Amino acid sequence: MNSQEYDQIEEAANRLQHEASVKCSRELEKAQKYKEGYTQGVEDLLRCIRRGE
Repeated sequence: MNSQEYDQIEEAANRLQHEASVKCSRELEKAQKYKEGYTQGVEDLLRCIRRGE
């Protein structure tokens, strides 16, 4: 394997790592928003129950 081939492989590996990191960040943000929405829904439900609505 020559230097150019190695550089191409390294570039591809770096790109794949970056894409995996971006996807992970996106999925974490999506899960966080779901959790926040779920938590808000539960808080709203409890608030309604306390008010007797």
